[in-house]
Amino acid sequence: MQIPALEWEEEVYPPYANGPGYVISSEIAEYIVSEFDNQALRLFKMEDVSMGIWVQKFNKTRQLVEYSHDVKFFQAGCFDGYYTAHYQSPQHIICLWRKPQSGSAQCCNAR
Repeated sequence: MQIPALEWEEEVYPPYANGPGYVISSEIAEYIVSEFDNQALRLFKMEDVSMGIWVQKFNKTRQLVEYSHDVKFFQAGCFDGYYTAHYQSPQHIICLWRKPQSGSAQCCNAR
């Protein structure tokens, strides 16, 4: 995605968690809420990059965040044992939401 220089002046984005989801600590969540309340953080048009920007600022005030990748954060479709599943229809999301609540993270056949 081409971003105008008025929106992002840097050559590259900071490190960020790319994909269908991410898990953050309560300390990071509290920092983000507090900094938004103080109007010290801005929202960028891509939410995963926004999170990277916020974590970069968090890193300047606290212990460094380590990014890790797990294949259970699945990028394309779904597989049993998932943490997240990307590119799902609304019906599929409802089905996927119900599965872990019943004790199993299994994919749904409906698309």
